[in-house]
Amino acid sequence: MWQRGSVPARVTTLVISLGCALAAIQLRLVQIQILRSPGLKVAARSQQETVVTLDPKRGPIYDRNGRELALSVDVDSVYADPSEITDPTLAARKLSAVLGVRFEDLRGRLKSNRRFAWVERKITPAQRKAVEKQRIKGVYFVRESKRFYPKGALASHVLGYAGVDNQGLDGIEYSQEAEVRGKAGYLIALRDGRGHRALGKSERLPTSGKAVVLSVDEVIQHLTERELENTVLEHQARGGTAIVMRPDTGEILALANRPTFDPNAYADYPEAARQNRAIGTIYEPGSTFKIVTAGAALEEKKVSPSTVIYCEHGSIQIGRFTIKEDRLPFDYLSVAEIVEKSSNVGSIKLATMMPASVFYKHITDFGFGQTTGIDLPGEVKGILRPPAQWSGLSHASLAIGQEVGVTPLQSISAMAAVAHDGILRRPWVVAGLVGEDGSLTRPARSADPGRRILSSSTASALTAILEKVVTAGTGKAAAIPGYTVAGKTGTAQKIDESGRYARGRYVASFAGFVPSRNPALAIIVVVDEPHGGFHGGEIAAPAFARIALPALQYLGVMPEDGGVVLNRNTEIQAALKGFESMRTLPRGPFTARPGTAEQPAHFVPLALNEVRQRSARQSEETAEMPDLSGRSLREANFVMAQMGLICKIGGQGPVVGNQDPPPGAEVTAGSACQLVLVEERQ
Repeated sequence: MWQRGSVPARVTTLVISLGCALAAIQLRLVQIQILRSPGLKVAARSQQETVVTLDPKRGPIYDRNGRELALSVDVDSVYADPSEITDPTLAARKLSAVLGVRFEDLRGRLKSNRRFAWVERKITPAQRKAVEKQRIKGVYFVRESKRFYPKGALASHVLGYAGVDNQGLDGIEYSQEAEVRGKAGYLIALRDGRGHRALGKSERLPTSGKAVVLSVDEVIQHLTERELENTVLEHQARGGTAIVMRPDTGEILALANRPTFDPNAYADYPEAARQNRAIGTIYEPGSTFKIVTAGAALEEKKVSPSTVIYCEHGSIQIGRFTIKEDRLPFDYLSVAEIVEKSSNVGSIKLATMMPASVFYKHITDFGFGQTTGIDLPGEVKGILRPPAQWSGLSHASLAIGQEVGVTPLQSISAMAAVAHDGILRRPWVVAGLVGEDGSLTRPARSADPGRRILSSSTASALTAILEKVVTAGTGKAAAIPGYTVAGKTGTAQKIDESGRYARGRYVASFAGFVPSRNPALAIIVVVDEPHGGFHGGEIAAPAFARIALPALQYLGVMPEDGGVVLNRNTEIQAALKGFESMRTLPRGPFTARPGTAEQPAHFVPLALNEVRQRSARQSEETAEMPDLSGRSLREANFVMAQMGLICKIGGQGPVVGNQDPPPGAEVTAGSACQLVLVEERQ
């Protein structure tokens, strides 16, 4: 018993102990609720939630008439919750057998401590059925969006391609990524503390991206690719490029390269095939550059087209170097004849009439030494040294297209400026962006009026000179019956790894426009290292004519002499008829019509919402695989394109012998089909 006013030591000890315990509890609560709260919340979510990101559906890409060049289809992807899989080794063995995934990699993912692991993404319907038959607990499916290019390799260097995560990696897919991609969604599954029983789920659906409408015309693109392919094969060339553009607007109607690739399987092709040669490779232009030399001399009023210049009988001395003509020696030639006959000596004399700074200014005015500003990624500016870095030979070399590196797009843009009354337009391929509600956004570059680089009188005089190149000079093979063509040939020796000109390695080119006095088209053809000839007039000029004629017919540009040439080429008509039979949107009132090819076109496809809905329905539907045996490759490819199937070709021959999947198999848009070609119908 204690005295009044005193507290026993045991009570004091108890009170202090309780106070310390309460203080420790409070400190622990502060640590948990405040200091460690963010980390514990994350841990709780990882234990209780499984989050799956849902890819948005990329907006489709259309040609100028509403034909689908790229679209997205819904496909299945397989994922697993490793915590639910009792035997990861057995599960990995079963799944790797039906999906073709490496067993070791898959087993490692299934043994992880994570709540989510991809098994295989974007599989075929047949693969899904095979996985379902395995009845593996903890393996699930989710719908994802997969990019599909129904026309295969057509316009692949313009379109680019998208990766497995639906990100644009090249071309329009890359440059318009922010607009086309859309917004991702997610799926959240709530589970109990042990991660077993599902308590519920929530989701936010992804938002589709905007549609892109291009200036490219599918038919003209096909014609261009076909003729470029034939030219490269005929001359066993290393590669080639062809571009078709409208000089009055700068819009690109076709852009083709060889080698090429199929964006549905881009990873199967080497980097050289995926490179966009039209904007990403440089070459010495050779004689096509003489339009710059002649145009500069005319613009500076140093000469007129009829001015006669002595061409030194075929050779000229520049310092300790002698520069000769490529072919025949010339004595006296007018300025018009210098360009017509592609005289090196005459061109050098024209260039040296101007100070280096003045000549350099005209070269840059034509757009060389800088990017054109086209809305495609990967464009290079070429090579052009300022006068301060020129050697004693540079002034003369530039006059004939040497010591300068250009891209095919720069060359055709310069030629298009001559065609468009001396106004240089910035080239472009994106005509507009269309939202799901039909709202349209036009890029500002499509309304760019361009800049004048030549007076109207100089452009007209230069056009008359370029007409003579085709009628009487080196470009006769570019002539088209019924139409007046203006253009220039180019033959340039390539430079090897040592920096010297390589014997027997040339770049042949032709750039021109037609009709010359009311131009509808400007076209360039560049062939890299052809065999069996190397001059631009014999290699590239014929390809120009073979592209231009059907393109003019398709656009309804009638012959200038009033004649009719529409039925002179049976092969062209058959190709056009094949394209016209495709089930596409009707042409609208704003597209090119007969007799109006010179007018600016608008590219909003009709009934765009209908196209979107049609694409969505097709991606969900299944169909029976048709029997393609005995059909030509063109017929089979057409049928599969209409069904949204990816065509893979094997074997050699004119007709289909075997196919996989077999006739009658269930397929969906985006599935791959292997065709084996044979020599005779079976």
